[in-house]
Amino acid sequence: MPVEHIAIEDPKELVNIVSKELNEIEKGLKIIGNEIPVDEKTKIGMLCHDENGQLVIVQTAIKEDKNMIFEALKCVDYVDKFKTMLAVTYPKSKIDTAKTPRVILLAPEYSEEVINIVKRIKGVQINLYTWEYLKIGDYKGLHIEPIFIYPLKKEEKPEKKPKKEEEKPAKKKEEKEKKEEKSAPETAPKPKPKPETEPKPKPEPEPKPIKTEVPKTEQVFPPPEEKKKKEQKRRLKLF
Repeated sequence: MPVEHIAIEDPKELVNIVSKELNEIEKGLKIIGNEIPVDEKTKIGMLCHDENGQLVIVQTAIKEDKNMIFEALKCVDYVDKFKTMLAVTYPKSKIDTAKTPRVILLAPEYSEEVINIVKRIKGVQINLYTWEYLKIGDYKGLHIEPIFIYPLKKEEKPEKKPKKEEEKPAKKKEEKEKKEEKSAPETAPKPKPKPETEPKPKPEPEPKPIKTEVPKTEQVFPPPEEKKKKEQKRRLKLF
């Protein structure tokens, strides 16, 4: 059967068609309101929330328009200011006010410039989809293709396992010896126990040398009479 491409020229008609086929874009999306004015020039096509309670702004276009990105960011700023009021107004929706609203853009095509700009935007999640309205026989419907999907979840890092405490070398040595004893055959001689080292005796103090006083030899002088005789003899010899 031939496939027929049907043109859509009315933006409101496109919003009505997309609102009926939201599950084709993302499962769990629920509409809060359509055609919500932000200012004189900008309107929120569809304000939705997902399964996690995050607000989602769906903007549609019948042709590519670079201003779509600027208008989408303006809508995010507007909704972010009133998300607390929306949570109170729609309590069954369980809107998560801690999360920043995200954006889904639908257009027939996107230039590389638009895609690169969206990739560089930080702080706001923007997903790009292209749409085609097709007719096959009696069936009409949207064909939606994802072009750029912002990563919804950050890659989870593997949990770091706690480091085991290093066993002391003495404990490791004992375990090794026990394993060797078990693995060794029964006939093998068991290792002799190491002799216990006896404590070394303390060295006895060396005896102090005994000082012996040597008596001084007294000088013996000859008696005075003998001294005189010797002097007389010397005199006789001289004369």
